[in-house]
Amino acid sequence: MRRPLRIVASGDYLHTIGRDAPADLGFGVFDPARFDLALLPAAPQTEAVPASALANADVLLMLGQYLPEASIATAAATLTVVARAGVGIDKIDVDALTRHGILLFNVPDALTQGTAAGALALMLAASRHIVAMDRLTREGRWDDRQYHRGREIYGKTLGVIGPGRIGAELVRLVAPFGMRCLAYSPRLTQERAQRMGAEAVLLDRLLQESHFVVICAPLTDETRGMVGARELGLMRRDGVLVNVGRGPIIDQTALAHALAERRIAAAALDVFDPQPFAADDLLARLDNVVLSPHAICDTYELRTDVLAAIARELSAFAEGALPSNCVNPAVVESARFQAKRTRLIQAMQRS
Repeated sequence: MRRPLRIVASGDYLHTIGRDAPADLGFGVFDPARFDLALLPAAPQTEAVPASALANADVLLMLGQYLPEASIATAAATLTVVARAGVGIDKIDVDALTRHGILLFNVPDALTQGTAAGALALMLAASRHIVAMDRLTREGRWDDRQYHRGREIYGKTLGVIGPGRIGAELVRLVAPFGMRCLAYSPRLTQERAQRMGAEAVLLDRLLQESHFVVICAPLTDETRGMVGARELGLMRRDGVLVNVGRGPIIDQTALAHALAERRIAAAALDVFDPQPFAADDLLARLDNVVLSPHAICDTYELRTDVLAAIARELSAFAEGALPSNCVNPAVVESARFQAKRTRLIQAMQRS
């Protein structure tokens, strides 16, 4: 008898759902005839997906919790696929998934526009002191607005660190502002940079010349700590630093001191190290930084687009295809994965 694909969704979905019903955020795309979807009890993203919650699951749908080897190993008998509802994989033990014959895929294309638009929003909010202006207005301190005069982004220089899908989309979005665009990645060629409308430069030059520095890079051994005290010291005094990549790419303490001492003009951060940071962190006391709780791309449209993309990938998997963006392709040839994949497809297609 044919059975549906058993999917377990990480507990941070319910933790972040707010006043919405699951169907409002796109879960209705999972046809009950094909997918048996279970939402785990609400849990914050600072916790790991518990091993006990994965019993008999075929697929784990991951939002932003941790997935350590302890949870992976316990579920490995049936768990065949982990679908990351996003891009970043730094909270997932990818090597453990591969060892246990579990395929991991993500959906980077679904987040491109939302994250790039969020980065532009942060650029504008920081350059126009939107948060400080809001506070002045609410407190009736209108005369203090003279201390929060904004700066234009028209005709200025944008520097993108990590010009992948999101960085390239941001370059496209700022075209009407007549911005000159610089881009840095260790493997970025001048030809690829020019195709996206930017100039490939070394990191130091990008920091020295850019009015706006936007980090879009993923967290890797190469990018961890990439922007520290030395790099911040290269930035313009009227420079704005925006981070929509990952918090540990920046030395957060060095950044807070640079902002407090007005060595750079402002920052706008969607990601931090750690997350969440302490309530008494210096960043929270500064008036020249815009803070967002790793949610700048979180829109209704993005939530539904991501889940729709995952549903398409899982539907194709049930028919024998592989996901289009496999993070650990080495697992595909492993005997353990192949055995689980064959049993699962047969069970789903049996009449």
